[in-house]
Amino acid sequence: MATPHIIPACIMPFATVPAWVGWVYIGRERRKVPINPHTGKAASSTDPRTWGTLAEARKMASARAYRHPYGGIGIVSAAVPSLAFLDLDRCIDADGTFSPAAVRLLEMCGATYAERTPSGAGHRIIGTVEAVGAVFGRKGTTPESLAVEIYRAAPRYLTVTGWRLPDHPDALADISGEVLDLFRGLPGGNAPASDATGDEREDAELVRRIATGEGFHAELCALAARCTGRGMSATATGEMLKGLMLAQPEASRDERWRERFESVPGLVQSAANKYAAPQEHRRSLARTAGQRLRAGDDPVAVLASALAEGAALGVPADAAERIVHWVASREAERREQRHG
Repeated sequence: MATPHIIPACIMPFATVPAWVGWVYIGRERRKVPINPHTGKAASSTDPRTWGTLAEARKMASARAYRHPYGGIGIVSAAVPSLAFLDLDRCIDADGTFSPAAVRLLEMCGATYAERTPSGAGHRIIGTVEAVGAVFGRKGTTPESLAVEIYRAAPRYLTVTGWRLPDHPDALADISGEVLDLFRGLPGGNAPASDATGDEREDAELVRRIATGEGFHAELCALAARCTGRGMSATATGEMLKGLMLAQPEASRDERWRERFESVPGLVQSAANKYAAPQEHRRSLARTAGQRLRAGDDPVAVLASALAEGAALGVPADAAERIVHWVASREAERREQRHG
């Protein structure tokens, strides 16, 4: 029997934000496809025109019987930048036993909301990240073999089941530290920057002005710079900006609108070029730190050198410190693998 759509109280403040979609399983592989609340057709996590309010998503999903076990309600991360989502995939055995790594992460995030995912084999943690200003979307496996996905303000939709874990409150708490620790533990990447310019309130105003047509050029430039500077890919940034512009009714798209729409790829490329050098500086710090640590240099001396070099290159001290700590942890893992 289909069950009703349960939305936790801590997410209800976002009910009137056009951030919601329905979703339904499609095909033999049971892909979870997002559904536009306005049309009942497929939605896109990069096109705000295909999102609606919670009431609109609920109405459409109810009319089409998109309830467990056939479908449900979802929320788009890009539309709620104050929220962070941690997905713990395949962390529950067939007999209901949690993996030890999942138990530890859930305990670390015990002050914030967590729920079971539609499959019943995973969990989703939802919280805030007050110390992290970056846009991020990452998948990976921790050193403890826990498959995780981490999203904030990303072009991605997440299901919301309302199946709260009993040891977690129906409330949101800051999980910045846990997010940063997870990033440091994932292979192939640094933690998201905590010093990105602007906050989500300013981002939301830029989004509003672009979507309503109140402003284009300056707003597009600013949002492109923020997104690429915080780590969003040029492709995803361009799709998001175009999606925001397409929220304008077709009848009001004048020549000025068309010029700005066509300028989006150039604006994004310009922003990406601006941040290419800082990213290369951070990679250079990581390479140098790794070489010195492998050579047996004192970690304290390596950190001091990285801080000095980072200051000369314009890399913030906290970012340089995170880079060295991440490289050191990776080197320790390699040594254990060689001698284990």
